[in-house]
Amino acid sequence: MEGISLQYIYLGAVVIGGAIFAWIISRDANKFTASQRNLTKIHNSIIYALSYVNENMMDNGRFIYIRNIRDKYNVNKNVYNTTNHARMLYSLYLCEKELNIKGLAERRRESAKYFVDEYVKPLAFGRYAVISKPDEENLKCEKAKLSATAMALVAFSDLRPEKIIPDEIFEGMGQFLLFMQLKTGQFYNFYDIENGGIGDSFNLNYTGDAPLGLLYLYEFNPKKKWLEGAKKGLIFLANLRNRRKEVQFDYTAMLATEKLFNTPDNNLTDEEKNLLTLHLIKMVEQVIPKQIVNKEERYYGALIDNIKPLNIACIVEGLIATYNCVDDDILKIRIMKSIDTGIKFLRLAQIQKGPLKGGFPNSADWKEVGVPKTASIVKMDTVQHALAACVKFQNMFKDA
Repeated sequence: MEGISLQYIYLGAVVIGGAIFAWIISRDANKFTASQRNLTKIHNSIIYALSYVNENMMDNGRFIYIRNIRDKYNVNKNVYNTTNHARMLYSLYLCEKELNIKGLAERRRESAKYFVDEYVKPLAFGRYAVISKPDEENLKCEKAKLSATAMALVAFSDLRPEKIIPDEIFEGMGQFLLFMQLKTGQFYNFYDIENGGIGDSFNLNYTGDAPLGLLYLYEFNPKKKWLEGAKKGLIFLANLRNRRKEVQFDYTAMLATEKLFNTPDNNLTDEEKNLLTLHLIKMVEQVIPKQIVNKEERYYGALIDNIKPLNIACIVEGLIATYNCVDDDILKIRIMKSIDTGIKFLRLAQIQKGPLKGGFPNSADWKEVGVPKTASIVKMDTVQHALAACVKFQNMFKDA
C-alpha cells in the first residue's frame, strides 16, 4: 500500500513538474528563435523577395508570373493567375502594415487598380467577381473564380478608404461568394459565364479562401450574412475533415479560423470553437511528424515527402495561425519549433544571386541531376507565400 502511495506521489510530481516546465517553455517560446542574428537573416530574405517582386512588376501593376533559373533572361508575360495576383497584393499589404516597410503603398495601389480594371467584372443581380481570361489560364471560356474573388477582398480591404475600389464592388464580391455557397456551407469553385452555371460536384471548393474573404469584408462591412457565411464554411470543412483519417493541409482555413477567433462578435459556441480548434490540430499533426529535423540533412526543415518552397511556406503560414489559436503549451512549443525549422528551409532555398535574386525555385533540388525541368521554375505565387510566411514569422517577435 505504501509502495502504491509513493508511486502516486511520484506520478503527481512528474505531472506537476511537466506542467511547470511546459509553462516556462511556452512563456519563453518566442525567445528561442528571436535572436537578433536570426531576425536579421529573415529581414534580409524579406528584402530580397521584395526586390524580386519589384523587378518583376511591370509599370502597369501586372506581375511577370513565371521565370526560369536556367534561362535567366527569358520572360513569359502571357501565363497568369488572378488568384495569385490577389495573394501577392495581400503579402505586400503585410509588409507595409506589419513591418512598416516604406515605398510599397504606391506600387501596391497601382497593381490593385490594374487588377480591378482588368479582372473584376459585374455579373447579374449586383454581383461582382474576378474573371479569368482563357488565354492566360488555359481555359475554354471566361470563368468567375471563387478563390480569386475571395483573395481580392482580403488584399483590397484596407484600400476602401482611398476609394480606389467603389463600395458596390466590395458588396458585390461578397454577394458572389454567398451565391457560390451551398446549404451545407461548402462553396463552388467557378461560375461558368458562357453557360451561366456554377458547375457540378466536380467543381466544389475544399479550402478556406471564401471564409477568409468574407471575414475581411465583415471587418469593414459588418453585415451578419458575411460572418454567418464564413462560419458555416469553416464548420463544414472542420466536420468533413474531422471524420477523415488523412486530410489536406488547408492553410487558408487556418488563417480564416484565426481571423474568426479574433472577431469580437463571432458568437461561436464552445462546441463550435472546440470543433474548429480540433480541425487546426488535426492538420498540424499531419505535417509536424513528416518534417526533416536532422540538421545534417540537406533539406532540413522541409518534409520527407515534400521539398517545394511553395508548400513549406503555406505550411508555415498555417502553423503560425494555429500557434495563435491553441492553448496547449506542449503543442505550442512543438509548433514553434516546426515554424522555425520551416523558415530556415525557406531562407536557404531562396536564390541568393543573379537576375532572379530573391525568388524561390519550384523545388529545392533544382540543381540535382535528373530532376524535372519544372524544378527550376520561379513562380510569383511561391515568392508570395514565402514572403508572407517570413513577414508573419518576423512579426511574431516585433516586440521581443
